[in-house]
Amino acid sequence: IDRCPARVLFAMPARCAETNGKAARGSCAASAETNVIVFRVWGADEPGIADAFLKVVVSHMCQVLDLAQFVLEGSLMFSFVLCVGDQSSMGLMKELMRSAKERRLQLDFYFPDRSPAGSGEPSSESVAVVSVVSPREITPAMLCDLDSKLSEHGCVVKEIEQRRDNKKQINGEYNKVEIRVSCPPRFKLANLAVGAPTSRGESSTGLQKVAWEHGAETTVRWWDAMNRPNGKSLVVFGISNELCTCNVLDELLTEAGLDPGSVPADGSIEKQNELKVAMLKGKSTGIVQKVIDRLEFTPGARLVCSALKRLGFRLAIFTNLGIKKIAEHVKRELGMDYVISKDLEVFDGVFTGAYIGECTDVRFRKADLLMLMAEREGIDYRNVILIGEEVTHLDAAKAREMVETFGPNVYFNSNKMKDLTIALYLLGFNGSDVRALRKRRRDEVSDDCSIGATPEGKRIRVRISAKKRGPGQLVRMLSPLSALSPEMGISTVSQCSLQDGGICVGFDFWAKKQDPDQLLKELLFACHKLDFQVLGSDLASPAGAGPALAMSSDMEAAVGRSHYVITLVQKPQITAASLSAIFGLLRARSVNLVRIERLSVHDLAALQFTVELPEELETGSFSNELMEASNSHGIDIAFQKDDLDRWMRRLVVFDMDSTLIQQEVIDELAKFAGVEDEVKKLTEAAMRGELNFFESLKSRVALLKGHNADELFSKVKKNLIFTPGAKKLCSTLRRLGYKMAVISGGFLPVAREVQQYLGLDYAFANTLEVDETTGLLTGHTSGPVVTPQRKRALLATIADVEGCELQQTIAVGDGANDIPMLHAAGLGIAFCAKPKVQAATEFRINQKDLSTVLYLIGVSEHVAERLAVDM
Repeated sequence: IDRCPARVLFAMPARCAETNGKAARGSCAASAETNVIVFRVWGADEPGIADAFLKVVVSHMCQVLDLAQFVLEGSLMFSFVLCVGDQSSMGLMKELMRSAKERRLQLDFYFPDRSPAGSGEPSSESVAVVSVVSPREITPAMLCDLDSKLSEHGCVVKEIEQRRDNKKQINGEYNKVEIRVSCPPRFKLANLAVGAPTSRGESSTGLQKVAWEHGAETTVRWWDAMNRPNGKSLVVFGISNELCTCNVLDELLTEAGLDPGSVPADGSIEKQNELKVAMLKGKSTGIVQKVIDRLEFTPGARLVCSALKRLGFRLAIFTNLGIKKIAEHVKRELGMDYVISKDLEVFDGVFTGAYIGECTDVRFRKADLLMLMAEREGIDYRNVILIGEEVTHLDAAKAREMVETFGPNVYFNSNKMKDLTIALYLLGFNGSDVRALRKRRRDEVSDDCSIGATPEGKRIRVRISAKKRGPGQLVRMLSPLSALSPEMGISTVSQCSLQDGGICVGFDFWAKKQDPDQLLKELLFACHKLDFQVLGSDLASPAGAGPALAMSSDMEAAVGRSHYVITLVQKPQITAASLSAIFGLLRARSVNLVRIERLSVHDLAALQFTVELPEELETGSFSNELMEASNSHGIDIAFQKDDLDRWMRRLVVFDMDSTLIQQEVIDELAKFAGVEDEVKKLTEAAMRGELNFFESLKSRVALLKGHNADELFSKVKKNLIFTPGAKKLCSTLRRLGYKMAVISGGFLPVAREVQQYLGLDYAFANTLEVDETTGLLTGHTSGPVVTPQRKRALLATIADVEGCELQQTIAVGDGANDIPMLHAAGLGIAFCAKPKVQAATEFRINQKDLSTVLYLIGVSEHVAERLAVDM
């Protein structure tokens, strides 16, 4: 192993002007005198590393094309792609190497092959996320088998994330790994999840069965932004051994003095149920209430249902057992929206031994019923989530049809799993999210959430890099270790990708019995033979000798109370000077940069930093410093706590004038009425907060007296100019399940036009009074005026109607009359706003593109583009 502080890889340079890859976009590609260079840095993590390198980059006037970073158990991996002038290349390399050496870091660089096929991925990329959750350790064998199955389908691993709160030793429940994969065009997730059809008419093994072989559960879904299904979803549960800990039909037989075990187990489940129902013939219906009185819900059922309801999900029960009274009881107790169940036929207070009406099993009609419910709620079929055993009871072809038609299938059986909260982990929630949800439900206390045991054995840390990513790379990296399970496990795994096609992977292994030196040699030899570059490796202290913090009974202390997300947006792309300023501020305040994620696709226009703040740093002052950097460098910066509330927002409310549209409606009306100059002066003064809003509106409306209302509004509507990005923003939010409203101090006919064009759910604005006999404006308003205080009240009213809290709302506006609304919302965004508004709000966007709001809520450009294609 080369343990020099810095080392260099040389290759033939790639001219930016000769490339057609994504990383060569922008001004860099305009010159033939520039090179694309990829740098990689690794070593012990500490604040200020990125800042040191970016200062060198700025001094050489280089353009940053891409960057990525993750921290693996205190070990840093940092990669960045630069566009460098020929005259600066050697000087830049020398200074970066010197900077690395001063910090005892290792550094290398190379000139990437920029051929179109350089990434090894499909040209038309679709991205899915595979969530793997297990009460056991994650092992090399498990990752090998999962990656082997992915590679069979041509899928390429892009990103791997294992957060600290997704370790059992921290959360006390499960280990969880999320794998983001690139899939071939027109790929069917059902083939990956449950198995693809073979030429022999059989079905191959799916990821679900592969995970079961290792004691884990998995879900597969298309990647929609925030690693969670969106709020516009329908979640469907069963009752027996799912929401309840028993088979309720068996409990009914037992209450009647009958033995459910006497029914032959060799037939289908449907046939067994029919035989059990027949056994109830002549038994009193009073036994149903007795079963209800002692019915126990599965641990975590109340937590899961309340959490999904708070996110805006619709919940349904589908059951084949035919005891509707029990199903209705479960519905009431858990706050479900629908229940679909057959019922048992009753005559004169006793069961007849048959079902009411047609005996066709509900399962055979389930797909139709799910479609009808989804249509009624306006929910995409793929946002219908099935939790339970439904798919496992179907033959392979029907299972594929069900999974491909609807959303992710979450397997659950209470006989095999102790707690339904595993469904939350599989749907994208993290350990700290689940803990926060538990705290909000004081009536449900889990005694099983103590801190898990730290794995015993010696630790091996390895960082590996590859210039191209392709199918099966994890298999090739880990094959020397895959046969050692369960004597070898993975404490942490992480992978990040660059736009040039390269990857960096980090593993923190633990070995119980094997010689760690020999294992490390075998792993390094395999990587060398396969042309993977080992960036660094070491043998750490025994796994049980970690810091005391990891053994704390308070997970908040273990995970850190100070995790925040910083979103950076600058168009057409983020400059090196802007990045240097931000990294410099992080260094000065000892803020540790944990992970960098790129949100934009075509240019480096949006980045998301996950950071950890020191306990002594006051967040308000740090936020103000970020604001100063934003103003100095023309970059939009959002600083938010990385907590559950950030992911639970459901309602977005917009101002209209100079927000959704680029004009002020009153000014447009005045222009066509011939009083433009007078009205514009009053409007500008009102927006600056220099005039009372109500009096200003009254004065402006009076100037329109005597003009035909229909003619004026018709002209204004024909000449509306929507803000760039407004359509993209609203269509994406709608597909993600957000409710949207426009609340304007303008006028209702235009607000209705905007509502219709953008697909908003609500529209509120002022109404101009019209003389009924002449159709002319009277110079007065009619009804309540939309004042700043009424905007705030309407926001609260809509939130109440939609069943969400104010903390779950987002408000976007530009004028002084929006300030109360922006303050009341959970996320208030000043969009290209007046100085007074920017000074009064915490979040600001000054890029002239309203779709930038998506970045602030964590939605990547890739997701927005994919959702747009699906429309």
